[in-house]
Amino acid sequence: MVSEDDFPDFPLLWSRWAAIAAAFVAVGSEWGPRVLPSFGWFEGSRRSGSSLYELPGGRAVLSGGVWNAPELDVAYNGKTPLPRLYAGAPEWVANPVLNTRAGGGLLSFCYWWERGRWYRGESPSAADVAVAVPGIWTAATVADVIYDLLTEHPSEELRSAVTSFVDAAQRRDVTHAQLYEVFGDAADLDAVHYQLALAGVARRGPEPIPQSESLEIVRHHLATEGIDPAAFPPDQLRADRLTVGWLVYVPVEPEEVVLDRALFYVADDGVVEAATSSTPPSVYLSGFEQRFRQRHS
Repeated sequence: MVSEDDFPDFPLLWSRWAAIAAAFVAVGSEWGPRVLPSFGWFEGSRRSGSSLYELPGGRAVLSGGVWNAPELDVAYNGKTPLPRLYAGAPEWVANPVLNTRAGGGLLSFCYWWERGRWYRGESPSAADVAVAVPGIWTAATVADVIYDLLTEHPSEELRSAVTSFVDAAQRRDVTHAQLYEVFGDAADLDAVHYQLALAGVARRGPEPIPQSESLEIVRHHLATEGIDPAAFPPDQLRADRLTVGWLVYVPVEPEEVVLDRALFYVADDGVVEAATSSTPPSVYLSGFEQRFRQRHS
């Protein structure tokens, strides 16, 4: 049957799983989730755990066990039949993609993802198996898990950095710079980044360029294109950070009206796109991001 409102959609669940795994690696913990290509696992401190497999064709399987699952207890004591965890499951929900508890008769839940929906047989609801999965329920839940790992009293700066990190993980665009802001240089950031790279949530392509470099790139572009310095003074340039680059422009006075003023979008790979204010940045940005990702996909 369709599993309504149990787990987040698989792409979000996978990204959040990876973000928590990276945090546990950062603090050097042996507990917590981990990821490999197309595979995640979690073993909690209370003997409950789960596995998450990503399969071709937009499919996935999440299965595991709660150590004191009441439905298994009553079944093994002869009071009721074992729950039909695979009722209605497609043929690809099979032993190779099930948690190892399946081999010992200790599997207490199994969900599968296909056609953009979660499904389950006679598995308990997500609330009843929460102890066996990481805290992937919402972005805020993930952030709370990371705060608790790092400190008892997170500062506002850390909260902001963690929120940005989780958001980037959900977009599959985490950078080294974000990892440094969250975990600092005490952690093995290469190992942390590798966990995210294996999950496919680290940025593909160059790291963010500094603001000063974006300004120099535009100054060079202006000189190369022979643009009149009086119309676009290079020494008055300002740059605002975007998701994958910078928006460079000459600011105008509050009372000044300028139609179709020049704007330059500088991507983190150094590519410059010239535009005008007739297309608002909020509209232009989606195409700018898409072209950047296509260059580095």
